[in-house]
Amino acid sequence: MIIAIDTSLGTSFALVDGDTALIDHRGTDTRRHAETLGPLLQQAMEHRDRITSVVVGMGPGAFTGLRVGIAAGESLATGLGVPCIGVCSHDAAGSRTQRETIVTSDVRRRERAWSLFRDGVRVDGPHLAGEDAVPQREGAVRLDVDSVDCVALAAASLTAEPQSSALYLRPADAVQPGPPKSVSSSKRSAPENAATAQQHTEGAAR
Repeated sequence: MIIAIDTSLGTSFALVDGDTALIDHRGTDTRRHAETLGPLLQQAMEHRDRITSVVVGMGPGAFTGLRVGIAAGESLATGLGVPCIGVCSHDAAGSRTQRETIVTSDVRRRERAWSLFRDGVRVDGPHLAGEDAVPQREGAVRLDVDSVDCVALAAASLTAEPQSSALYLRPADAVQPGPPKSVSSSKRSAPENAATAQQHTEGAAR
């Protein structure tokens, strides 16, 4: 059995036993990844003794959403003692095509990620382009996807080139904080400070 997880777009999950999908969930909600994965993982754990590998979609996708699925897949594989196989998320759709196809997915900020497939094999990409700047090739079909078919992702893991690192395509928005700001000392001279202190003391005595 293979568990496949992808959070590059919404949250997709599958538990596949040969040619049979015991669980096949595809969602487009880009926010509730952890909340969606929890019950699905609990259901899949009923078959934990038969699971042989965990497949994880490695993007392209937004940093925050994508890392949820990757972390879940790697942790699950470690706990089960089985391999964790990373696969480009575009391979789920592209591996089932039979002619030259450009697979694209929305990565927000009015941009799309795209990959070129020829006879089901990814030969270029993924790359990042503006919504209206995805390249066009004569004779190629464009396939826009808004969710990942994890049953297909599990099948692609058997033939596609493994992907070892996440395909964020752009750096994370979060940045390391800079050094703390220095607190400037008072510019008043020592005599002025002493005079002010004396005034405060006299005022308190009255």
